[in-house]
Amino acid sequence: MTTTAAEATSVESLVGDLLSQQWLIDLFTELTERQTRSVAATGRLREVDASTHVFWPFHSPQFPLVVTEAHGSRITDLDGNDYIDCHLGFGAQALHGHSPEPVVEFVKEQLGATTGNGYCHPVEAQLVDLLHEFVPHVEKFAFLNSGTDATAAAIRLARAHTGRRMVAKFEGSLHGVHDLGMHNTAFWYHGHPTQPFPGETPEGGIERQSALTGVPVADPRDLLVLPNDPVRALELIERHKHELACVLTEAASSSFPFVEHTVPLLKAVSEACRRARVPFVLDEVLTGFRYGPGGAAAHFGIEADLYCYGKVISGLGIPLSAVGGRAALLDHTQTSGLPLTDIGRKTCVQTTHAGNHLALSASYASLRLLHEQRDTYYTETRAKVAMVQQRLADFRSRTAIPLRLVGFGDFIGSFGFLEKESYDDYRSFAGSVNPIAFFLLTLMLRKRGFYTLSLPMLFTGGAHSTEDLEALVTAVTDSALELDKHGFPFILPGAGQQ
Repeated sequence: MTTTAAEATSVESLVGDLLSQQWLIDLFTELTERQTRSVAATGRLREVDASTHVFWPFHSPQFPLVVTEAHGSRITDLDGNDYIDCHLGFGAQALHGHSPEPVVEFVKEQLGATTGNGYCHPVEAQLVDLLHEFVPHVEKFAFLNSGTDATAAAIRLARAHTGRRMVAKFEGSLHGVHDLGMHNTAFWYHGHPTQPFPGETPEGGIERQSALTGVPVADPRDLLVLPNDPVRALELIERHKHELACVLTEAASSSFPFVEHTVPLLKAVSEACRRARVPFVLDEVLTGFRYGPGGAAAHFGIEADLYCYGKVISGLGIPLSAVGGRAALLDHTQTSGLPLTDIGRKTCVQTTHAGNHLALSASYASLRLLHEQRDTYYTETRAKVAMVQQRLADFRSRTAIPLRLVGFGDFIGSFGFLEKESYDDYRSFAGSVNPIAFFLLTLMLRKRGFYTLSLPMLFTGGAHSTEDLEALVTAVTDSALELDKHGFPFILPGAGQQ
């Protein structure tokens, strides 16, 4: 897709016009006044702390909150405002909501008694046994801290196993913030579609593009960027099979959440990798436990050599992730029992705090609760999301406003304005997204008592009641009607064109 200068100017003009409109000035003023203590506190924090989540360059809210209390689906800020939380820690706490009592009580039992980190603890074996009930296709696990850790570890294990260095990933896939992950990642990291997409390489791949300063463009020996096109992707994998350490993939991505197109492609790639003896890595950080207990792998029948887990594998927001899969690959980071014989023959993915015992305990208690509820958990979650989708469909039919909730699994999604229900091309979808609407919906939902960080995301599961989600639909449809009243252009000029 090519963004013309005229289209970019049109978007800039729209933003400038909006910022001068009184209704938007009034919205900014209202949010500032209701969050005076949060605004002051985050202002002081900005001077000394660069890494807190509300200062992320690509996810920072315009009016950040300081949260003082969180239970279930509710959070309370420093000013005493209560919100229904649709963010839920980037979805990591969407299974049961904030501070679920059984998880809190189990972790309390460990406080003051465990070793914390750096030793074996009985809960580790308990968690592995429980995970095997969810994902029996995984032979071994390595516990780490974040989804970024898990995908980076998968790459290292695959390189150790094959002795090769090249990693293939699909354009638009989101695999964390390590250097290879931050190439050709989700479109909002690159400013697409208002910034041009990269071109093609002579052999039909996608030109490598770094999303971050400080991350130099990867060496072609290290990274192959695949197009979201099955014929071209399979040709590139076959051509580079003797150089590839692994192919890293997502069954569904927040930047292209249409499994009717991504899953058939991935299954074909998985089979091609198996024939070519190239390790196939399925990133389940977003989809793990969100497509039923076995994740996307079990739900869609996708076979991989390594699987990456994060987000809801953790409990109480205590950092935890895992890479799991075939023992033959995991064994490259496991000692032979004779350390001197490991030198030069092993790799390492472990860190000081990876898999600390409070994190393992919180994960075990949270997933045990899911295991107890799973006969009803997924059925109830799908029914709640179906209700939301039906009410939005009725709204579109009644008003012709193209408001949709686009997402996947049980459940990750985002509200926005799109002409079509589904898109078969990644770049067409990216070009159809209205980033200005994301910004405005986020603020308008905040005004109505719903917290969504910087995008109008909905992470849901057992955390939200049906009443929560009914109120959310009312808030988002009321917001859309308000935008319509002010003449907001729901579909941007040139949207979806290639």
